[in-house]
Amino acid sequence: MSGALAVAFLALAGALLGSVFGAPALRWFDQGSGHPPVLFGALHRVAWRVYRQRRSSRARSRRLATMLRELQRATQALPDAVVLLEGEDRIVWFNNAGATLLGLQQRDLGQHLGSLFRAPELRALLKAEASERHIELPAPGDRAEILDLRLVPYGHARQLLLARDVTTVARLRTMRQDFVANVSHELRTPLTVILGFLETLKEEDDAALLQRGLGRIQNSAERMQSLVEDLLLLSKLDSDQAPELDQKQPVRLGPFIQRLCADLAALHPAHRFVLEVDPDLTVLGLERELHSAVTNLVTNALRYSPDGGAITLSYGAFEDSAHLSVRDEGLGIAANHLGRLTERFYRVDVGRSREAGGTGLGLAIVKHVLRRHHSELKVTSTLGQGSCFAFALPLQVREDPSERTHA
Repeated sequence: MSGALAVAFLALAGALLGSVFGAPALRWFDQGSGHPPVLFGALHRVAWRVYRQRRSSRARSRRLATMLRELQRATQALPDAVVLLEGEDRIVWFNNAGATLLGLQQRDLGQHLGSLFRAPELRALLKAEASERHIELPAPGDRAEILDLRLVPYGHARQLLLARDVTTVARLRTMRQDFVANVSHELRTPLTVILGFLETLKEEDDAALLQRGLGRIQNSAERMQSLVEDLLLLSKLDSDQAPELDQKQPVRLGPFIQRLCADLAALHPAHRFVLEVDPDLTVLGLERELHSAVTNLVTNALRYSPDGGAITLSYGAFEDSAHLSVRDEGLGIAANHLGRLTERFYRVDVGRSREAGGTGLGLAIVKHVLRRHHSELKVTSTLGQGSCFAFALPLQVREDPSERTHA
């Protein structure tokens, strides 16, 4: 009975309000946004209170809309992909990086994520029940990137899929693992020789065998020493900052190249050295590091050149730079190897390099030295025709030959 009386009272009040103040007052109370109409008594105070509440609510809505737009702009600017999932992993929204890294398009909205990406690891990730999960997967399509996918639950039946490009990190991790494995292998080989001959020599009195064994031990120890020295040099190059301009000194590489090739020609008479060297060019740099880079390039060409093959060194000026190139007539390098030649311990022909005494670190040292001198190693090669290694350094001055001292 009381409910019926309340309804009747409200109906009577509405009829009374409409009869007294008219339809405009009713429309304003329903959906009015401006100032309230002229009312009297308690209704006047009620109308103004409703007006103030509506105005405060509209201001709050505008602030929230502004904050939401700023949040969307910030999310769109993220380099990582953000994908909002609801229900049964349906895509509700994604940012620009989601389109770039995951290949999502507007037509994918509302689709199941698992139906777009067939990788079983991703489906297992979506079904996992941990509070936070992540996996690494190749990027969809034919791209070579590696993505780290992280799934973060939030709210009710909602999840955020975060994707980050970790290609560089994954490559560095692989290089580190390869580096440790290669160092262990490179050290184990000479150590095995040394220990084996020492064990043999303990039980033998033959002078000839003793002499031969000591020679093998010395060769293995020298190989280990060379490896350790190269590793220490690489560590120093990695840890040191690039030399400042005031640290660099004028360096004339031409006379050094001539002396180096003369010494190597005496040690390796089966090879021919062809020099096209301008001895008057001077560059700014660290002399010891540049000498190390040139030595590694020349000895690398020597290792991979057949007997009788020519090793051509060109060193001359072009515009404002001094260009050096080392060309051999070896077997050449396949295109798939060119991008990895400067990795530590990377060898195209493992057996031949080790037989020639290489440590697998020479080109890595060259790359680091040139990087510290703001230069870059360029490699071109054709199978069966040889390879060419070249770089350029800023040219300082061209000395007057009449003022040049004997190097």
